[in-house]
Amino acid sequence: MTETTPKAAASRWLPDTGRGLWRYVLLASLMLNIAIIGVGIGRSFGHGMQEKPGGANYAMFVPRKFFFDLARERRKELAEAFRAARPDFEKIHSQTGAQAAQIATALADPAYDPAKINSLIDTFTTGQDSLAAKGGTVLKDFYAKLTPDERALLAKDIEDKLKREK
Repeated sequence: MTETTPKAAASRWLPDTGRGLWRYVLLASLMLNIAIIGVGIGRSFGHGMQEKPGGANYAMFVPRKFFFDLARERRKELAEAFRAARPDFEKIHSQTGAQAAQIATALADPAYDPAKINSLIDTFTTGQDSLAAKGGTVLKDFYAKLTPDERALLAKDIEDKLKREK
């Protein structure tokens, strides 16, 4: 006689994926994984990480890291100088359209006057109501509020930022 060994019962540690809710859960998981992989491949073959707009600006003089190094209350107190100047900057931004229209009119004028164009450009770039002048005023007020320790910390953060950008 041949002895037959009983078959072991089928392992039920995996759920039955042939029907029911598990099929939809696994399908949703697969779609999510494919989407994540697709985004990663797209970013690596595409244009890569989005860079911040370049150029000189006042952010170079007060790096973001400086605010993270301060206590919360002091950070709020110092940032108030920037918040208080926001309406002035919005006003200056709203006037740039009018200044551009004046330059366009002067350029289209048959009696072209380079001195007038230069005057309009100078008013926009270096005048008392220019973005550069207002930004400089806000920055000076901000620096005046710093303690000696904060000035040293800010100097270190500016130097660190310059090293990172090289």
